[in-house]
Amino acid sequence: MDFQNSGSSTIGKLLEEVSWETAANYRSGGRGRENVLTAEFLIGLDFLPRDLFLGGLLRAAKGADLARMDLASEAEGIQLQFLPGDLPIAPNQPGQHAFIVQPDAMLTSERTVALVEAKRIRASSFQPEQLARQYVALMANRGERTPLLLLLGAAPPVLLRGLGRMSIHDAVSRHIDAVLERGCYPAGTREELMHGIDEVFCWIAWADAADVIKREANSYLSDCPSTTASIRRIADASLASIKWHS
Repeated sequence: MDFQNSGSSTIGKLLEEVSWETAANYRSGGRGRENVLTAEFLIGLDFLPRDLFLGGLLRAAKGADLARMDLASEAEGIQLQFLPGDLPIAPNQPGQHAFIVQPDAMLTSERTVALVEAKRIRASSFQPEQLARQYVALMANRGERTPLLLLLGAAPPVLLRGLGRMSIHDAVSRHIDAVLERGCYPAGTREELMHGIDEVFCWIAWADAADVIKREANSYLSDCPSTTASIRRIADASLASIKWHS
């Protein structure tokens, strides 16, 4: 997958997603819907000063310290893609084109690529194989970049549908064999993949993400009062999206 190909805008990608769903679900403005929350939040994060806001969010997250801090250090150059499209789990295997994941967003820098899985603020869960699929897909498509998988709004122990809460390690371990068997993963063994989980997965709760945005907006000052006001308006819009979808 070409992580540098941004495709259409955030709103364009959201409308494309809506076109595949029942439009009646969006009559309330999409309140509580995962994709709408993610789009509204990321629009602001995309345009706010990167090191302070996106970098601040990454620094406030937990897990995968080396990869996460490396990506945060490159915040100004990150390409943010909302709904970047299908990511094949078996990119080099004929006949496996339907074996895909669909990330909520991708963050790509010169040295790092991060898959973002955002969960709605109201009660939600992961599909049983979801984390294993996303992890394998990321590792199969990362190229020479350092991989990172950011769970936005979901902290361990994670909730798997029908299976209850468990650690990220257990959630991946439970289903990775089936994913690897179907994907014919060529770039490492199961043991290597399981050993790398702690270096790849990170997470931040929506409340903590909101705290970062609020703190940086309140402390931001510019010689130009109009610039300061603009930054705070954008930050307020991202904060309002979290509050409205709660």
